Amino acid sequence: MSKTVTALALITGAMAAKQPHLVFFLADDYGFADVGYHAKMYGHNLNPVKTPNLDALSATGIRLENYYIQPVCSPTRATLLTGRYVFHHGVHVPFIDSSRSTLPLNESTLAERLKSAGYATHMIGKWHLGFRTWAHTPTERGFDTYMGYYAGSQDYYNHQSLCWPGSVENGCFENTTGPLQEPVTGLDLHNGREVFNSTEYSTIFYTDEASAVIAAHAAKYAVSSQGDRVTMSTPLFLYLPYQAVHVGNKPEISHPEYGLNQAPQWYVDMYADVADPARRNLSAMITVMDEAAGNVTAALQTAGMWKDTIFIFSTDNGGPLPTSSNYPLFGGKGSLWQGGVRGVGFVCGGDLASFGFGNLPRLSHVLIHVSDWNPTLCEFAGGCPMPSAQPLDGVSAWGALTSGGNMSNRTEIVHDLCLPWMGGSCLERITEPTAPGAMFASIVKGDFKLIVGQKNDGYKPHVFNIAADPGEANDLIGTAAGAATAKELLGVLAEYAKGAGVAHDRDPIDPKSNPMLHGGVWMPWE
Repeated sequence: MSKTVTALALITGAMAAKQPHLVFFLADDYGFADVGYHAKMYGHNLNPVKTPNLDALSATGIRLENYYIQPVCSPTRATLLTGRYVFHHGVHVPFIDSSRSTLPLNESTLAERLKSAGYATHMIGKWHLGFRTWAHTPTERGFDTYMGYYAGSQDYYNHQSLCWPGSVENGCFENTTGPLQEPVTGLDLHNGREVFNSTEYSTIFYTDEASAVIAAHAAKYAVSSQGDRVTMSTPLFLYLPYQAVHVGNKPEISHPEYGLNQAPQWYVDMYADVADPARRNLSAMITVMDEAAGNVTAALQTAGMWKDTIFIFSTDNGGPLPTSSNYPLFGGKGSLWQGGVRGVGFVCGGDLASFGFGNLPRLSHVLIHVSDWNPTLCEFAGGCPMPSAQPLDGVSAWGALTSGGNMSNRTEIVHDLCLPWMGGSCLERITEPTAPGAMFASIVKGDFKLIVGQKNDGYKPHVFNIAADPGEANDLIGTAAGAATAKELLGVLAEYAKGAGVAHDRDPIDPKSNPMLHGGVWMPWE
C-alpha cells in the first residue's frame, strides 16, 4: 500500500473517530424571504428583516438552496426525529392539544439513535408530538433532559398554551368555560416531569437554558484543551426547536394580554417604520431569534466547543401569509406550494474542515429533505449503533455536504400522500373521498413537481417546472410533456401508497386532558 493511500486512510479514520457536537436550531413558521441573505439573493415583497447573526453564520458554511420541509409543524418535527415520510409515521397535520394523538411509540427518534452513539442528548423548546402519557414525552423518547412546552403555541411571556381546536367542535372544551365559550388555556412549561414557572420572554429564556446546558456539558465532560478548543469525553446533541417566530395566543375576552406584542418593545421599536402592526411584531420576533442563534454559538465558543460543533439551522415550514414573506415562492404555511415546503436552512460550524467539509463557504443546490437529517446526523456521529425501528425514508446528505458538489443520493421528495382510507386528517383534506383520483399529495422529482388536491378542482393534477418557475405560475398539465410527467409521478405515488399507513393525527379528544383537571396545567393524563 502506498504511503499516500495509508495517509488518506488515517485521516479518514481520524475524522470518523472524532464525533462532533451537533446543535439543531429549528425555527417555527419562518418565511423564506425573512432572512437577510435570502432577501438580498431573491428580493422581497415586504420590509427586510435584520438578521445579522444568521447572515454571518450561514456565510461561513453551506447555505441550502434546495431544501425542503413539511408544510406545518408537527409533521416536520415527526419527520425530522424519525427520518420517515408523513404517510409512514402517520402525522400529516398539527396535533390538537386535547386529543389522544401522539407520535407512535413504535417509531424510534434521532435522539435515541444518537444516544446509542454515545451522545448526551438535550432538548429545549416546542415538542408538539403528543403527551397523552409520560412515555410520549421527550425524556422518554431519547432526551436526557427537556425544558419546554408540549402544545403548538403559547404566550411568549406567561407560557400559557391556549388550546387549538382545529375543526373539532368543542375540541378545546369551549362548552365548559361558561358564557364566554372560550377554548381552555393552561400553563405549559416543563422541566422534565416538573412544572416550571417563568415570565421571561421565551426566546431569551430558551437561549439562557441552552447556554446553561452547554456550560454544564463542558464542566462535566472537558478532558483537555488546546487554545480555544476543549476536548470533551462525550459529544453533545442539542435540539433547539424554538417557539419563535410562531404567533402567540390569540386574544380572548378573559385573556386580553394574549393580544399584546409578543416581542420585547425594544425590538418592536426597531421596526417603527413598518405600518402593519402584525408585520412589525413579526419582524421584531425574528430579530430576537436571530440574536438567539448568535448567543447560542457564543456560548459554544465560551465553552471551547464551537470548533467541534456542526450547527444546523432550519425552519419547520414556510411562513404564514400574509404576515410573512416567502418571496419569490408561491403560497405559505399549510400548503403544498413551494412557499409552504421550501425553507430556510444552512449548516455551519467553527471548523467544518476538520470534519471533512470542503469548498467552504458555498451555496448548495443538493436536494435535501428534513427526513434526511436523521441518517445524516448519524453519519456525522460516525454511525448510530441503534438502527431505526422502522425503515427510513431519509437519505444521508453527508457525502453531498462534505464534498462540495451537487450530487445527491436523493432524487425525489414526497411532501404528502393522503388517501381516503388513511383516515385521520386525510378525511379533512379530501372532501370528496369517493371522487376519482381523490388524494392530497405532492411530489418533487428532478425539476418537476406534481400537486393534487391543493386546489378545489376535483383532484386534477398540476405540474410545474420548479427549477424554471419557482413561483409555480405556469401549470404544464395542458402540455403533452406535462401530462406525461403527471402520469409518471402519479405512478410513483401509487407505488408509495402500497407501503403507506393510517394517519395518527386526529385521534379523539379526551376530556381527561383538560388542564382544569390538573391544576391549570397541560400535562400527561394517563
